Amino acid sequence: MMLLPATDYALYTGCIIPLRYPDIENSIRETMPLLGVNVYDMVGAGCCPPGGAFWSVEEISGLVQSARNISIAESMNKDLMAVCNGCFCYLKNSNLLLKNDQEKRESVNNILNKVGRKYQGTVSVYHLVEVLYDHIGTEKIKKATKIKLDGAKAAVHYGCHLLRPSDHLMAENPEKPHKLDALVEALGMESVYYPKKLSCCGAGGGMRGNNPDVTLKILEKKLLNIKYSDPDCIVTACPFCFLQFDLGQKGLRDRGEDFCIPVFYYNQLLGLSMGLPKERIASLSETPRDGFIKKFYGVD
Repeated sequence: MMLLPATDYALYTGCIIPLRYPDIENSIRETMPLLGVNVYDMVGAGCCPPGGAFWSVEEISGLVQSARNISIAESMNKDLMAVCNGCFCYLKNSNLLLKNDQEKRESVNNILNKVGRKYQGTVSVYHLVEVLYDHIGTEKIKKATKIKLDGAKAAVHYGCHLLRPSDHLMAENPEKPHKLDALVEALGMESVYYPKKLSCCGAGGGMRGNNPDVTLKILEKKLLNIKYSDPDCIVTACPFCFLQFDLGQKGLRDRGEDFCIPVFYYNQLLGLSMGLPKERIASLSETPRDGFIKKFYGVD
């Protein structure tokens, strides 16, 4: 596979990362330049928005908000890099739909014109995983890391919106994805098999906010499958999935269940492996991670 050259991106952080996880945001902002990728703020960007809040109610409203965000990246003349699965899914879906549907594009631009913006369809939308795997490559990541996680086992969680709708999201088999696994293995870890690996974590579709009992039941089933492989940690590249695994395990522990598997956003492990301080890039979690960090990184 020929790798595309690393380049510059308009960084779309979404809502959850800047509002709840500044350490995840720091891990992205600090690791990407070390890999030859510069990320630039999308000044004035808003919510993506998620399908449950907009698309399922009024499609044009959702398209307008997505198109407004994409138009900011267009004004920067940079492709957009999303670092959340849901944001990636809805922004990419919107981008493809508007590029190919002139009637909807004109309807959206008639509304955007009122706020001085226009969607042109001149940029692409990528997920962080695509940028790391397809544009940078695992060999460059291996060379950039100082600490190898030999002996560590990771349970990789892709998340629903990274892979589906499968006909136009990530460029890989949604039933047998490999990119995030390969990125984890580039750090020296073993990406372990576990049953129902591609099942939902239980957070999406408004479930976590509307029915916490059901979302914890779904998470519990997922975690029982993960426990099957006895991993040292869970790795994801979606902040909402991270939140579900992290806070959800605390919720299960509060009910007397025994779930305490450390959870990391991928760039947090990448940054630690590059020698970046955990205080900046891996400091916020409800499920303890210090034991993992001390064992494999030698940092208290």
